[in-house]
Amino acid sequence: MSRSPAADLAPLIKLLQAGVPPERAATELSRVLAIWKAELKDDEEQLQERLSGLAEQLTTGIEDMHEGIAEASDKGKPTLRRILAAHEAVLDAVQKAQGTE
Repeated sequence: MSRSPAADLAPLIKLLQAGVPPERAATELSRVLAIWKAELKDDEEQLQERLSGLAEQLTTGIEDMHEGIAEASDKGKPTLRRILAAHEAVLDAVQKAQGTE
């Protein structure tokens, strides 16, 4: 039995919250995409739905972080910017995946 999409995303979410370098977050997304593509090899529509949902969540989070950075003190900005960069890298990878098979 396959795992749920949320279970597949749990490690990625932890990395994003930790503010890992964007490349590390994008690498974890690649792992998730490989799982989803294998699991849904005959259901492109379901894969695109998962990717769309993930893109929507990331977009909302990125918008919230932009607001937070604007309001943050100088001390908090570097951490928020690092987290934001990781989210944006993953969103870019999700958007690329949506354009491919």
